[in-house]
Amino acid sequence: MTPRMIAHTTPTEDAADGQTPGARPVIEAFLAGLVLIGVALAAWRLYRDGYLPQPFYYKPAQTLIDGYSTAFWANHAGAYDSWRTLYPPLSFVLLKAFSTPACYRLDAISGRSCDPAPAMMLVGFFALNAALVYQTYRRADPRTALARAVAMALGLPMLYALERGNLLIPCFTAFILGYGDLLKTPWLRAVALAASINFKPYLLFSLIPFIQRRAWVWVLICGLAGLLIYLATYLIFQSGTPLQIWTNDARYGASPSQDHFADLYYATSDWPLIRSLKAGILSPAWLPAAMAGSLALALTIVLRVTQAAACLLLIGGMFRPKAVDVRRFGAMAAAVSLTAFTTGSAGYASIFFLFLVFFEPWRGPVRVMILVFAYLLCVPVDHIVLPLIHGPVESYLSGRTVAVEFGVSVGQLVRPAMMLAMLVGLIILNATDLFGGPPGGVLAPIETAGP
Repeated sequence: MTPRMIAHTTPTEDAADGQTPGARPVIEAFLAGLVLIGVALAAWRLYRDGYLPQPFYYKPAQTLIDGYSTAFWANHAGAYDSWRTLYPPLSFVLLKAFSTPACYRLDAISGRSCDPAPAMMLVGFFALNAALVYQTYRRADPRTALARAVAMALGLPMLYALERGNLLIPCFTAFILGYGDLLKTPWLRAVALAASINFKPYLLFSLIPFIQRRAWVWVLICGLAGLLIYLATYLIFQSGTPLQIWTNDARYGASPSQDHFADLYYATSDWPLIRSLKAGILSPAWLPAAMAGSLALALTIVLRVTQAAACLLLIGGMFRPKAVDVRRFGAMAAAVSLTAFTTGSAGYASIFFLFLVFFEPWRGPVRVMILVFAYLLCVPVDHIVLPLIHGPVESYLSGRTVAVEFGVSVGQLVRPAMMLAMLVGLIILNATDLFGGPPGGVLAPIETAGP
């Protein structure tokens, strides 16, 4: 079945919403300009100080190390038994193909200094993602495609993932093809989404809207493709059984992190802040212990209420499949995962959520709020209010010893709050679709009932 395209907004619709025709692209261009200013400031700080400032990672010596650690274990036995990775074998198969085994005789650091292939591979996917995102948004609304593509391709989540060398970047390539309109054949989109899930299993949330739409054939194709990708990569890598992955996941879940600062650093939810408040980490500098406990309780209640409301809507969508907008419900499912369940520093994972959010039209106060916050979440700028890390460290990017400063920042408090507000906005929009609006809401759902 051929997918239906997202409805375009026109200058007439802008005027009907009380906007001057053409004002919306100008506003979004301004917001995208803030992202570019943030990138320029980060580049200037790198030139002046020798390291990327907060909100980029607070260990400048470990740039790209996520990818090179994976490359090390891709060339050594023990990825699941010693390193205890949580991810399926696809990541290791990819890094095995894009690495030089002789460079990893010692460790990931020596591999990084010897082997340029993993970094070049990530940069290639990074550039490809920029082109794919632009073409995808251009099909939805040519007037705002460039602004939204700039925010996605050069914004904080994607740049942070690139600096870390995280395989989220090629994973995002598959996600774009799975949830976008560039692939016209539904079964090819199903295969692309299956590949993204083999990179990052938490992307299983992306299947929820298709289950709600009762697109059973499409879900079956996606499931079979995912299984075949897993089996093929397992046979190639010779490790990563379901039991090994499950055991490592269970061990990780049973041993919550005690590094409050690391968890808070680039968080998408308030859970790290809640744990810090309960542990008294921030109380001496910010507020009395009793008030910290009350704030932690209030935040917990808010998170649980929004989580429950979103989950009820996700269940409700099963009973009104024609009212489910796939991307909007997918964005809500992603927001629930990021705000209600994610407990550590996982800010770059918000790229999947933001990709879906940027399909929304600039129309009505709720959507405008969501879109403005989406742009702001992409601005790579922060302000430290409580310095915690000082002193000389090695910077990989500048190749010299630098004096760094990292700590508790405004962004660490504001970003989770914006994510939560966006979830509330999506709850309102999806509730309107289900109970108060025409089937499918404003955005036409992606029809994927058949191959």
